[in-house]
Amino acid sequence: MNDGAVALKKLAERVLGKGSDVPLAMLLELLVPVKKLRETTAHFGLSPKGGFRLEKAPAHVLAPLLADLRDPKQLDVVLQLLLPPKSAAASAMATADDDEAATEPAVSETAVLANLRAAELVRARDELERAREAATRARERESDVSRRLQRAEQEVTLLRGELQHRSGGAVGPAAPPPAAAGATELLQRVHDLESELEGMVANDETLRRQLAKDHSRLRELEATVAELDALLPKGKRRYKPQPEPEPTVDDRRFLLPRFLPSFYKSLEGKERKSVARAFAAILQFCTEGHAYPGLEVKQLGGQDTWSLRASLGLRVYFRQLPDGEIELLELGNREDQNTTLRRLKER
Repeated sequence: MNDGAVALKKLAERVLGKGSDVPLAMLLELLVPVKKLRETTAHFGLSPKGGFRLEKAPAHVLAPLLADLRDPKQLDVVLQLLLPPKSAAASAMATADDDEAATEPAVSETAVLANLRAAELVRARDELERAREAATRARERESDVSRRLQRAEQEVTLLRGELQHRSGGAVGPAAPPPAAAGATELLQRVHDLESELEGMVANDETLRRQLAKDHSRLRELEATVAELDALLPKGKRRYKPQPEPEPTVDDRRFLLPRFLPSFYKSLEGKERKSVARAFAAILQFCTEGHAYPGLEVKQLGGQDTWSLRASLGLRVYFRQLPDGEIELLELGNREDQNTTLRRLKER
């Protein structure tokens, strides 16, 4: 089997195995003589990697060097290596039929380069769309983990209260020890829920890190798409769709907070870190609105009292005013929510 048949077989295996998208480096390695690759590499002043001398460097070392060039003129020279050389008979025929050939359309080097850039732009846009979908799924998973985390936290609080209630019953000289079968089962349930809670917290941290990576990758892809758009000729550019108008809803407006004396009174005895988280959550709610997933804004008990999440164990209680402002009522612990609601309702 000659070298040409081996090259064609490798190309066929690549197309059948990974699709019709063949890298430029592979085309240069299999279709261009190694002598031409060495001459072009020397012409551009490049040095082969891996400790090879230029006159001894193999094709699989030189091809990636030439494929990585980004200068348009150098890239034109590299692409010319893939075109078949004209024979003497073809040159004579072209000279004889010069007038007739002048009338036939010919694909210019600029058109070939534009087509390559257009294909690369399509691939970059597809990757950008996939990255955006992955970021959306990551945000949905994070929101779901936050809801499950809150439910587990509520169940742990209820079970701890029930366990404390059972353990604090009447004790006599002939009474059995408090660690009865029911209490043991509750202890096991609390242990399981605490383990599940720790796993959810770790999963939430992992999702947040993945979301940050997805956002970073999105910015890189958007910059790549913008750069490729600028390199395309005007005739090859796609018209960008008109941006949709911004939604005119109240959630996008800045909500002006009013801090009542009861709110400042509820800060007494709180740690400085907890107070800082509460004010950060209030500022985020005033700028982002009700739909921000991390705050979990909801209306409580069918009344005009609302709550937002400052941390795992802290909630900020407020009321909405008709003039687009909010009235901050109190900062309280999540486990004391029922007592806080009854107190706020009596006001």
